[in-house]
Amino acid sequence: MSASGARDEVEVRVAGFLARAERLADQAAALRAEPIEDDAALRVEARRLRPVLEGLAGRRYGRLPRVGFRRGLEAWVAGPWSQYLTLGLGPTRLVRITGWASSRPIVPTLLAHELAHRFAFDESVTTLRGLEASARLADAGDRRHALSVRLELARLALGAAMAQALAAGRTEPVDAFFARAGSDAWLRSRGLWEGLRRRGRADWALTVYAALPCAALEEAAGEGALRSAPLAFPRFRVASPHAAFCAFTTAVDALTRRRRARVPLDALESLWARVR
Repeated sequence: MSASGARDEVEVRVAGFLARAERLADQAAALRAEPIEDDAALRVEARRLRPVLEGLAGRRYGRLPRVGFRRGLEAWVAGPWSQYLTLGLGPTRLVRITGWASSRPIVPTLLAHELAHRFAFDESVTTLRGLEASARLADAGDRRHALSVRLELARLALGAAMAQALAAGRTEPVDAFFARAGSDAWLRSRGLWEGLRRRGRADWALTVYAALPCAALEEAAGEGALRSAPLAFPRFRVASPHAAFCAFTTAVDALTRRRRARVPLDALESLWARVR
């Protein structure tokens, strides 16, 4: 393929991801659901998610972590991050969900993601499991998950577009997307894009949370498979403590073969196909 042909192919793929992100965000904007507001409601939701995640991983979950929202100083320090924390023993397991008000609509899918870390450190495998669990509950009529999974899948598609645009040096379509996007849903992503554009490359977070899981979803959908293929090992510059920790935990899961998991994607593929 000629260089111009390769550039055209990249632009088509980037445009496709951006269009999917917009359609998913539009669908989410048309939905209404009461957000999860307190720790007690988080615990109820965790109990609902446990059997779904067990089905995806093919293993018993065991004792649920203690789950709660970050508040006060913890919320200020952690910012938008949610985390699964453990010292390897059941009583030490914690799930801390971001306290940012702007993140409340996506809390159901965030919780599914963090709970899914019971079965793997790897962020890409866990992203797929969290999205699939949320999509299954959305299919069962849960309005919170119907809203949150679309918002998170929109962010996944946008992240994949950013990664491909940066890799090809063709940033204009993403610039144009943010120039016309008026929704507050894209504020955080716009700030992320500005930093990535200055550096000229994807960072560890964009790679493991968006580019790799989206590639796995696209590959499975293209082949008509209902499970992901084993994921490629991520490549990114280790330029921060977060990146170093991600590289370490990904390597651990590679050595223990937990990255070889073929994640069921039937509900997620169905949703993905409906927003072409």
